[in-house]
Amino acid sequence: MIPRQMKKDKFSKRIKRTAVLWAAVLFVLTSVSPAANAGLTDELNDLFSAGGERRDWSVLVEALDTGKPLYELDSERRLIPASNMKIFTCAAILLGLGPDYRYETRLHLAGHQQGEVFIGDLIVEGGGDPSIGGRFNGGDLTRTMRDWAAKLKLSGITKIQGNVIGVDDFFDDAALGLNWDPSYREDWYSAEVSGLSFNDGCLDVTIKGGSGAGQKAVITTNPPTHYLRIDNQVTTAGSSKSARGVLFARVDEEHAIKMSGSVPPKRSTLHYVTVPNPTAYFVTVFKETLESEGLSVTGKAFDYDEDDSNGVLPPRDQWTLFLSYQSEPLGVLVEECMKKSQNLYAEHFLKTLGAVNYGIGSYTVGALAIKNVLFRFGCDLDGVYVADGSGLSRENRVSAQTLVQTLRAIDQSSYGESFRSMLPEAGESGTLRNRMRGADVRGRVTAKTGTLHGVRALSGFIEAQSGKTYVFSMLGNCDTRGTILTNTIDKACELIVDRG
Repeated sequence: MIPRQMKKDKFSKRIKRTAVLWAAVLFVLTSVSPAANAGLTDELNDLFSAGGERRDWSVLVEALDTGKPLYELDSERRLIPASNMKIFTCAAILLGLGPDYRYETRLHLAGHQQGEVFIGDLIVEGGGDPSIGGRFNGGDLTRTMRDWAAKLKLSGITKIQGNVIGVDDFFDDAALGLNWDPSYREDWYSAEVSGLSFNDGCLDVTIKGGSGAGQKAVITTNPPTHYLRIDNQVTTAGSSKSARGVLFARVDEEHAIKMSGSVPPKRSTLHYVTVPNPTAYFVTVFKETLESEGLSVTGKAFDYDEDDSNGVLPPRDQWTLFLSYQSEPLGVLVEECMKKSQNLYAEHFLKTLGAVNYGIGSYTVGALAIKNVLFRFGCDLDGVYVADGSGLSRENRVSAQTLVQTLRAIDQSSYGESFRSMLPEAGESGTLRNRMRGADVRGRVTAKTGTLHGVRALSGFIEAQSGKTYVFSMLGNCDTRGTILTNTIDKACELIVDRG
């Protein structure tokens, strides 16, 4: 019979031998990892340092589960992020208001009805909705306005003896972000911001070349509005090769858009041209829609705080709510903003946070609201300068570290899975559809792109072939065109997918 103490001693020795064996295994495993990572680090260092011209980088790649850095290069350096600003804006509005938040636009009546005639004004009060138009109506720009017209007719009204007035006080009157490049003014991605907006703040313009060289091109607009006068100086070229394209120039003091250049014969092209004063644009198109639906309007359409022809807004205590229109849920709008990099949506989100949280829908207060919301979720953005919500301003300054911090915060929230699904996928969707299309990397990078002259950025998540998930940010600024920055970023992502 073996004494009890001897059994204990043998059992203890066996435990110790097992522990030593496992320690040795772990030592071998962990001693291999740094060497493997060192090889990847060297390759990434070579990649980001290649080329003769000056390039500034801020890069951080971390394991999503542990936070352990896989690669870091000046991660605290603040650079121009371009559309990577949308990560801060969209994360903050989702965390602050939730994906079920809906914008509300209200139609009020101020007056009284006599038979089929409404004697008084229609007042459209904006709530910051950036989405009224065709984007969520199958391309039918005025469907929402026609629905409102139908409801007016159902109430027995066929004539409005008064004005159609726009109220946009949910936001302040700053229409553009800080120091936006004036050369962008007519382009869709710099549409003006307003508390009452329609069709992404743009007029859809179709230009069709004539049948022969020298003929004037045919221009049509959607909606077919008289809000802006079209100064058509576009001609038909002799061939596609000789066509010079079209130049758009807004002449706001004349309420006109001048179009010049040349287009190929018999070919149609679609353009999206920004409009001045989106509020006045909204109510003008609404008045025209009412009239096309059989309701006559004797007065005019105007933005109450921008009208120069003595338009008067009735006192609020005389308003009666006729209908309230709600947008798609915020989560749907954020996905549209992220996948298609829709700048106007991001600007509205920034001002909305200011309006909802502090009662002031301005750039300054919206920027403060973004920082405060993200601070509550563990993000320190003291070193971030927020000049706008979309990243169109070159005054924005952020670091890879703060972007990774923000991505981690939203990913760890209850909205993490849905936020990832809102990001473009490499080779699959959004602004990454035509990048990283190889079989090994396709679909493994979900990230937000950023593009300005001399600026490229990509921040999001990488699913490596090893099964590990990384959260990352790569910001690049240079003095020349940014194509080489894009190639560098894509190659870095491919390396991490393969070796991470």
